[in-house]
Amino acid sequence: MNDGQDLAFHQVRTRRVFEEICEQIRQRLASGVLKPGDKLPAERDLAVEFRVSRPAVREALRTLEMSGVISLQKGVKGGAFIRDGNPQLLTQSLQDLMFLGRVSLRSLAETRELITGVVIKLACERATEADFQAIEQNIDFIAGIQDLQQRGEAGALFFRLIAQATRNEVLMMLVDSMGDIVRYVVDKAGRKPRPELVPIRRRILKAMRARDADAAMKNMGEYLAVIHGDLEGEPVEVVRPGRSLQAVTRNAAVLRGGAVAKKMPKTAPKAAPKTVSKTAPKGTATAAARLAPAKVAATRAGRRAA
Repeated sequence: MNDGQDLAFHQVRTRRVFEEICEQIRQRLASGVLKPGDKLPAERDLAVEFRVSRPAVREALRTLEMSGVISLQKGVKGGAFIRDGNPQLLTQSLQDLMFLGRVSLRSLAETRELITGVVIKLACERATEADFQAIEQNIDFIAGIQDLQQRGEAGALFFRLIAQATRNEVLMMLVDSMGDIVRYVVDKAGRKPRPELVPIRRRILKAMRARDADAAMKNMGEYLAVIHGDLEGEPVEVVRPGRSLQAVTRNAAVLRGGAVAKKMPKTAPKAAPKTVSKTAPKGTATAAARLAPAKVAATRAGRRAA
């Protein structure tokens, strides 16, 4: 953005105020007026230009920061800066949806299989000898190591190298995002040695070098069947409304361990308790307890009005 360039924001008239602010900033980004690295005007100046309160601007900036559009930096030279695109945000969004129960592992695995088929087909058409050599070196590296964590990281690179051969950045982001989530689940469940995958990788590479997309896709299907087979029936704790992430983490071991599961009650209580113990651990307050302050405030307001 050139110094002195008018961003031409308009007075907010519709929606919730902070949403309209976010939308206008996104529009300037889409039109090219704002570019990665540009610094937005100060909070006070934005409030004047939008003709809104500073808290509304502050909420909009926080929303854009959580969305990965801007970064908020402190200090004399700080401020709100437009960020470069970060594919990791896609991974985080999909992972959050999975934890919230909106995306199932089965759907994720199915989508990964479909997209990988497209990736293999394009890679067979567009890959160069340099791509094939990089994939071959990756396979040789995996075959020569025993550490399961390193093998997992190298396995993720195997998919990334194939995606890079498509010369399609969107496919690369999708492959990385879904692969990262699958790795997370596998790591939580406990990795298993899979020596049978090395020869399958070599068959995939051989078919790709021959530009035989059908054979490459068939072998990739066999590969993914092994990987995704570990995910079937794997319990992934989701974050229910009113539950804390700490509680989810504590229950993860209970879900996977039969011995520990015996300690859990067979049925959940039908109703949440009306009160919360003063000694209850942080993050375990019920919805009723969280609403209690609001009810007290409403009661006091009613008494004052009376």
